[in-house]
Order: sequence, then C-alpha cells, then structure tokens
Amino acid sequence: MKLLKFLLFVYFAIFWAKEIPKIFRNYNEDKSSKNLLPLLGRLIMVVASIILAVGVYL
Repeated sequence: MKLLKFLLFVYFAIFWAKEIPKIFRNYNEDKSSKNLLPLLGRLIMVVASIILAVGVYL
C-alpha cells in the first residue's frame, strides 16, 4: 500500500511538472506577478508532492 501511495504522489508530481514549461514561457513574455504566481504554485506543488511521496514511503 505504501508503494502505491508513493507512485501516486510521483504521478501527481509529473502531472504538475508537465505544465511548468508552458507557464514559464508565459512568464518570460510578460514578467508580472500575475504570471509568476501560477509558476511558483506549480513548483511548490511538485516539490511538496515529492516530499509527501518520500514521507509516505518511509
């Protein structure tokens, strides 16, 4: 069961990370806080998901 939860959190991290290049391109075109917040949100969710995956597995 731990392995299944671990894989689920890793899947979520990959799912959220796939959108980062598109959001980063939008941020590079118009460097404003409106475009920065979704980018930071995605990055935080990816890191949090990886941390949770490791925590659940251990």
